Amino acid sequence: MIYYTYMKTTPWEVVSSKLSDSYLAGFLDGDGSIVATVAKQDPKRYPNKPLRIILRINFTQHKRYEGILVAIKEYFGDVGSIRYSVTHNLSELVIVKREDVEAILYRLLPHLILKQRQANIALEMIGIFKNCKRVKKNAIAPQDFAKLMRMTIQIRKLNSRTGGKKNLTLSTP
Repeated sequence: MIYYTYMKTTPWEVVSSKLSDSYLAGFLDGDGSIVATVAKQDPKRYPNKPLRIILRINFTQHKRYEGILVAIKEYFGDVGSIRYSVTHNLSELVIVKREDVEAILYRLLPHLILKQRQANIALEMIGIFKNCKRVKKNAIAPQDFAKLMRMTIQIRKLNSRTGGKKNLTLSTP
């Protein structure tokens, strides 16, 4: 009879020293997401910009494996923040700073399989943000905003949870 002994280590202890762009691309493909959302802004503070498009990358794990998220955060240069969902026992590394999202997506893109389309669209959106026309301070020209909204809708359709639950309509800011 053969007996197996199991190591009492968590997965993040095993892989933290072996993190690589290809490993993290697989992690993002499986337990992560590339998200585009539209948020309403305070009209008093932003009278010329009632809506804001936000890109973010999430890496999600059960709270007992939060250590892998800490290792990923450090691997990418201490970017993002770790959030907790008490009701779902989840920990999540959330990266929203556009420069960080861009740098990470460029690093992981050659290794992504499932989320390659979302990554390409997000990188194209970042390019539009960088080069778009501004009609007023912090206000994107309507034609550029419309492009960004269409791309936001594309990413949402590619993501299983947001694919059709909330319809976004094209509007100008």
